[in-house]
Amino acid sequence: MAPNPAEAAESKEVEAANAEISKAQSGTAADDSLLMVAFTIGDQTYGGDILQIQEVTGMSHITRVPHVKPYIKGVTNLRGNIVPTLELRTRLGLAARSAEDAGDQKIMIARTNMGLLGYIVESVREVITVPKNKIEPTPEDWLDADHKYFVGIAKLDDNLVTIIDFNRVVESDKVLLDDLKTG
Repeated sequence: MAPNPAEAAESKEVEAANAEISKAQSGTAADDSLLMVAFTIGDQTYGGDILQIQEVTGMSHITRVPHVKPYIKGVTNLRGNIVPTLELRTRLGLAARSAEDAGDQKIMIARTNMGLLGYIVESVREVITVPKNKIEPTPEDWLDADHKYFVGIAKLDDNLVTIIDFNRVVESDKVLLDDLKTG
């Protein structure tokens, strides 16, 4: 049975994102710049260190886990590895998407200090090179416990890219996430 056109398009989008990530990881950025994966949540563009991203997948089955924080959506099976999966939109304190808008989301699988973690985002746009001199520090009033995962804002032409450290997003949840991985 042939895949439906929407699944085929999503598969091509995921393959293209993974090819771009793999190509960028094998190259090198100049000492005065950073390579990042640009992704979107709502109408905002975010960026994360390319070296932390293992791959991008389409939405797959996520097994819900009871009694966890609302942004922890559960665990997914990635080729035999149990990967805790978080909805980054909810973690950032943004309103949840409606069920009909959630279908085109992607999961970025990131290598973190806690092992592999899946981050649900709305789209993965591209790999970008960000000159370090275009990165402004995170505003002081964002540095409370709920915003410590923002590490700067890049000014690229007319666009702003908020830079996230995937390790910091879940530092406070280490024990919970370890429990999810071990069952």
